[in-house]
Amino acid sequence: MTNEVDRKMTKLSKKSKIRTRLLAGEDLVGVFVKTPAYQVVEVLGSTDLDFIILDQEHSPFDLNAIDSCLMAGKMADMPTLVRIQQNTATGMLYPLDCGASGVIVPHVATVEKATEIAAGGRYRGGRRGFAGTQRAGGYGTREMNEYIDQADSETIVIAQIEDVEAVENIEDIVKVDNIDCFFLGRMDLTVGYGATAQTDKVVVEAVEHVCKVVRTAGKRLAAYSSPAEKQMLSDLGVTMFTMGSEHSLLLSGANKVAADFSK
Repeated sequence: MTNEVDRKMTKLSKKSKIRTRLLAGEDLVGVFVKTPAYQVVEVLGSTDLDFIILDQEHSPFDLNAIDSCLMAGKMADMPTLVRIQQNTATGMLYPLDCGASGVIVPHVATVEKATEIAAGGRYRGGRRGFAGTQRAGGYGTREMNEYIDQADSETIVIAQIEDVEAVENIEDIVKVDNIDCFFLGRMDLTVGYGATAQTDKVVVEAVEHVCKVVRTAGKRLAAYSSPAEKQMLSDLGVTMFTMGSEHSLLLSGANKVAADFSK
């Protein structure tokens, strides 16, 4: 039976496997994409990254850019998530209809907000509005029940924990079903606590508390990380790592070219 399951998994696309890999606790590495251009997604799609995240929250992604970049991600078989701008179920709908592998929802600070976004990511048992005539539904070519089953099993819902209120409510937030992962928003927590750095004691203690509660609940953790922080975050239970963006890759690559040239 195990061999049969393994054979079936190898036939699945990289995009189809990403939620299974996340829930299994595999270490995953990706980057944010902040430039609203499908060519960036095409290039990153040829790499060994496990996923990319279109950063609609902090970058100039309009709906057309989301659509074209998600199309490029699909063609490259690169799992592509969207950090949405509006932290509502409505804000989740368009990226998911365009074929996003999942969404990262900012500022999930209450049980009510967690419940809303959990429902927004699922058809059965949730409140995701149905449309079978978009990219995710094969433009009307897919059988309804088969599409719903696949969408519910493959869509990743990630709640970003980045408010003092979220830390205070985390024991109840993690009890909400259908949220797969919790993204540590350490910089926003630093601001929220009035700290000067994310290494300040109050921020470290808040992050450690969140991680402990999430791990106890059997949920997954994600974080923005530098290579130097990977082991520390791994020890806290983080398995999904976002290592910069295409901006940081351009900067480091260009600086290396300049340094190598001047040797």
